[in-house]
Amino acid sequence: MEEQKHFLRRQIPLLAGVILAILAIRSSIIEPFRIPTRSMLPTLMTGDFLFASKFEYSIHFPFSEVFAIRPWYIGPVGGPKRGDIVIFTPPEAGQESLYIKRVVGLPGDRVRFEGKKWFLNGASVYREEITGPERESTLAHPGFDPEERYNLSKLHLYRETLDGKTHQILEDDSFEGFKSDREIVVPPDHFFVMGDNRDDTRDSRVFGVISVHSIRGRAFVIWLSHRVSLSDSKWSFRPERIGKVIQ
Repeated sequence: MEEQKHFLRRQIPLLAGVILAILAIRSSIIEPFRIPTRSMLPTLMTGDFLFASKFEYSIHFPFSEVFAIRPWYIGPVGGPKRGDIVIFTPPEAGQESLYIKRVVGLPGDRVRFEGKKWFLNGASVYREEITGPERESTLAHPGFDPEERYNLSKLHLYRETLDGKTHQILEDDSFEGFKSDREIVVPPDHFFVMGDNRDDTRDSRVFGVISVHSIRGRAFVIWLSHRVSLSDSKWSFRPERIGKVIQ
């Protein structure tokens, strides 16, 4: 019994060191995040668990969100790019709240809206509607929960292109487009972000641009995915989404 006690006492520092190392990695390099809403459909679905790289845009000191080296020119660190999906603290919420959206406007960009179309630096952002079997198979995914929220006949899928890279977005005819006659100029050290589910999201069209200092990291991979249906409380595992690189 005494030997077991001595053994356990010897293991405590090792265990504490492992826990400390894990927490240090979480606070400075990689942070887990769970998708709580449908605002990023069809790219990300409710119940997706993902990892975000905190080293992508800044060098964080362990156990701190305040002390971070953010200049883009230090080491491998680079600034957010159009199309990146970022986790951040929105200007309308406290530090305990985190949102996830896509960066669409960089510092100095001019952003303007005409209904459901939007313009970047005076040019309409290119998009191509997805129809046929590809649309049907995407909307048939259980992550859309059509019985709870959506009328599938009113949903439109598009491929949107930013800086030569494409991603999918979702629009819903049940809602009018964003109305604004004002052109928004993104100030220095700020970014304009939008959800891929354009009619079911709170983003920069509502709370304004976000500061670089509010960004926690860039989402890069899904490591787990499951959902619980609100209509029948059934749980379902989605193994096909594990390992999916987020674009």
